Amino acid sequence: MSVNELLLWEKWRPKNYEDIILLPRIRKKFESGVNQHYIFHGHHGTGKTSLSRILIGKYHKETPFLELNCSMDTSIEVLRNEIDNFCKFTPMMDTDSDIKFVFLDEFERVSVNFQDAFKAFIEKYNNKVRFIITTNHINKIIDGLKSRIKTINFDCQSADEERFLKQEIYKRVNNIILVAENKEIPKKELISIITKKFPDFRATLVDVQSYLETGSIDSSDNTISNKVKIDLYNFLYQENDFEKTYHFLMNNFGADKIDVMINLLGRQFIDWCIKEKRESVNKLFETAYVIADYSSKLETATDPIILGMTIIGKFRDILKNPV
Repeated sequence: MSVNELLLWEKWRPKNYEDIILLPRIRKKFESGVNQHYIFHGHHGTGKTSLSRILIGKYHKETPFLELNCSMDTSIEVLRNEIDNFCKFTPMMDTDSDIKFVFLDEFERVSVNFQDAFKAFIEKYNNKVRFIITTNHINKIIDGLKSRIKTINFDCQSADEERFLKQEIYKRVNNIILVAENKEIPKKELISIITKKFPDFRATLVDVQSYLETGSIDSSDNTISNKVKIDLYNFLYQENDFEKTYHFLMNNFGADKIDVMINLLGRQFIDWCIKEKRESVNKLFETAYVIADYSSKLETATDPIILGMTIIGKFRDILKNPV
């Protein structure tokens, strides 16, 4: 298959350190390479996997490395056999460094037993192996590993970081990718695509390709209107019974969009409260805890609607009580 036949996001996957979009605090940290073990965590599509591969290739070109996708290689036997064998027996190359690398992608998929055993591996091979782990769900990594490995959060930590990242994505798509592809997308439409998919750069390119093929923004995904978002926020302050809440969720989200609702009750809800419900600001510590606690439960929830009902109920209990 020629490169022109590739999916746009695959064709433009970052291949070097200069191409990858990173927040300044992350880019600065790795200017001199990988000096310790790392857990890269945050939203999917933010460059965790690409950075891991780039770092190993940029700063350690001839260094042996092992890469495993933990969504497929989840058994503790993989740790005991493949990883252990690599760490022990892979012959060292004639390089300036004796360090080898093990890159474990989507690490949240491995078992707790795997993670427990992995703690001993880190200490056993600490003098000659560096481990890089990526995950979308840092809460699924046991504390014993997080205490041994430096964690790097790829999610924006402030409005300034969010603004910076959106601008960098826009420049990358508009000034480089579209120019190279000899294509154009109106500024308003491109900003809309970026905003809708932010911070997922991969998903942004999927929608960019769809727009170039159809001439319109794909509205078939899990996005909702601004009106529904505001209705949700106001709904949390109303005295509605169980039945009304159930119908509100079914009519506006349904079981397949509860993840969208959870996302709306995060940072966007905080921003809305600061502007519209100042009296609730001091209660946002508790609502943020609910989102942090329940986001990880969506994947295993028997019925997402029941999970959504529970979250709304907890938000109401928090917001109706005086500070």
